[in-house]
Amino acid sequence: FTSLSSPTKMSTHFGQLVIGPPGSGKTTFCRAMSQFLKAIGRDSVIVNLDPDNVIDSEESYYEVININELIDLQEVMNE
Repeated sequence: FTSLSSPTKMSTHFGQLVIGPPGSGKTTFCRAMSQFLKAIGRDSVIVNLDPDNVIDSEESYYEVININELIDLQEVMNE
């Protein structure tokens, strides 16, 4: 709870949802956008929700939250 007499700094967050068929350049776009945002001094995080898409999270220019760390694609397909 904050009182009206002591305003707090509000931060604004933006997001992009990138969708498309396999091979359409979604990962390439996300990597390029991440590099661009870093170049202009903004933080970014890529959230991979496609369990069939393996993104190398070791690349230093972007962070990844990867659905593959939470579920196993083969297990989901079997269910």
